Amino acid sequence: MIKVGDLVVDMEKYKVFLKDEEHSLPKKEFELLSLLVSKPNRVFTREEIYNRIWGDEVFVGERTIDVHIRKIREKLGAENIKTIKGVGYKYEI
Repeated sequence: MIKVGDLVVDMEKYKVFLKDEEHSLPKKEFELLSLLVSKPNRVFTREEIYNRIWGDEVFVGERTIDVHIRKIREKLGAENIKTIKGVGYKYEI
């Protein structure tokens, strides 16, 4: 389990809890959120996110990360996931 403020990510059950409210995320959204909260305030570059979530062997579109981030923000709120222009994303506490 990863706990960051009001957010709890249960890695074994693929569940996310925000202020004790349960949220189910699709696999890639869950993996992306888990990566960001694994090291709060650390900026993950777009390249690093692609490599860790999709791997080197899979080709995904340039906007794939942006779409997944948007969906996570819609479900959990936008206040903690920050865009670092031209670099990547971070989960800010």
